[in-house]
Amino acid sequence: MFGQLFLKECRETARSLIYWILVGIMLFFFATQLGETEIAREPEKGQESYGMHQSEDPDVIMRNTLGTLADEYYRESYTTYPIGFAKTVKPDKKEQKRIGEILEEATGLDQGEIKKTMEEYYGSVTGLVAEMPMEPVDGLTYKRFKELMKEVDELLGGGSHYGEQYLAANGIEPMTYEDAIKEYHLLVEKDGLSGGYARLFSDYMVIILGILPVFLATTREMRDRRAKMQELIYTRRAKSGTIVVSRYLSMIVMTLLPLFLLSFLPLAECIKVAASDGIRIDHLAYAKYILGWLLPTVMIVTAVGMFLTDLTDTAAAVLVQGVWWFVSVFTGVQGIDGGAYGWNLIPRHNTELNYKGFHDGFVQLVSNRVLYVSFAIIIVALTVGIYSQKRRGRLNVRGKILADRKSKS
Repeated sequence: MFGQLFLKECRETARSLIYWILVGIMLFFFATQLGETEIAREPEKGQESYGMHQSEDPDVIMRNTLGTLADEYYRESYTTYPIGFAKTVKPDKKEQKRIGEILEEATGLDQGEIKKTMEEYYGSVTGLVAEMPMEPVDGLTYKRFKELMKEVDELLGGGSHYGEQYLAANGIEPMTYEDAIKEYHLLVEKDGLSGGYARLFSDYMVIILGILPVFLATTREMRDRRAKMQELIYTRRAKSGTIVVSRYLSMIVMTLLPLFLLSFLPLAECIKVAASDGIRIDHLAYAKYILGWLLPTVMIVTAVGMFLTDLTDTAAAVLVQGVWWFVSVFTGVQGIDGGAYGWNLIPRHNTELNYKGFHDGFVQLVSNRVLYVSFAIIIVALTVGIYSQKRRGRLNVRGKILADRKSKS
């Protein structure tokens, strides 16, 4: 019975226009965001640039952070990201003065010298102006530096470059040849080349998978009601759990299927480069990341869509999931380079490199993914309960169905 229902639900999904629209969105997103990805080759000495990387050196973090703070202090305008969106903050005179005092302590320059330094810097550069790193005063400990930056963050209302959770992201610096070689060897030796690109694939695709499955789940649940098929469905001899779980799993499988097919394209590029360079490759990397990184997000979003639609007989799930997705996308930007995965629905790792960040944050990432799988299972169980009650004529928002019939559940 379960196998028959599962295959039937897969066929129903495949006949759905909304499903093919969602597949089209996946294809478009993949083509525009990942279609031009070039597989890394071993860096050569003498290249003009080796890219940028995130340094954990406290001195680098302090120099870059103080340069940003001096720039914003000079402009008397600060950028914060309280919910992901940029917000311009203009502190009052008292707050601006205190920020100046903090800069004095951190750099050893008085406020007049700081402004003069910035004026000279902007007067000496042409074209696109980058923020100028500023040296910390001799003897400034990293602990004291973080205390001062925390105070700045509080003065600005939080969400600034100076909050402790954002400080590490300020440590961006150009990679040297030695840095580039180290990153490349980690990519090849630890990630089997394809592992890093599978993370990058997951980073992009998880963004749209945080919202798309809810449309499929909602339209599938509402389609029977619109076709006035509820009475027929509720009288099926199949158990409620069999009906709900078969439908849920069919949507999961049908959502993952195009992801597996799309992953063959970058995997083939990795295999080609690996063969020409004589390096080992992890042929299962994309499959592992799809199941480990993307599947939990698909599971929870689909579960939310089914649960709220069955509970309310409306498309409220789209609104609820839309809000959750919106917040997750913009808060996820804070850990975009990987390592700071937290509990976000949409964990990010927007680089094929930074294996160390992935390794350091691996336990947190696994905990994140297990949590959402657990929530999804609980929500599906609640959906089965709601479905069972509705088969008995209870909990029906839009009028009772089979109110006096005791259907088997």
